[in-house]
Amino acid sequence: MTSRALEHWLTGDCWLGCERIGVPVIWLGPLQWDGQHAPVHACEPCLDRLKAQALAYFMQRRPAAV
Repeated sequence: MTSRALEHWLTGDCWLGCERIGVPVIWLGPLQWDGQHAPVHACEPCLDRLKAQALAYFMQRRPAAV
């Protein structure tokens, strides 16, 4: 991680698959459920997995060149 990227990371709990606690995490956004909001954070390995999954989705849905 670059020093600029480190500015947004904090120590907390990963809300994604690994459920680790007390690790560097970054805020992904609010989870909204039944009128309530909660901050969702992810550790770097889970964030990398999520980014790879999103990229694969985007590549499958890319429109053909005209």
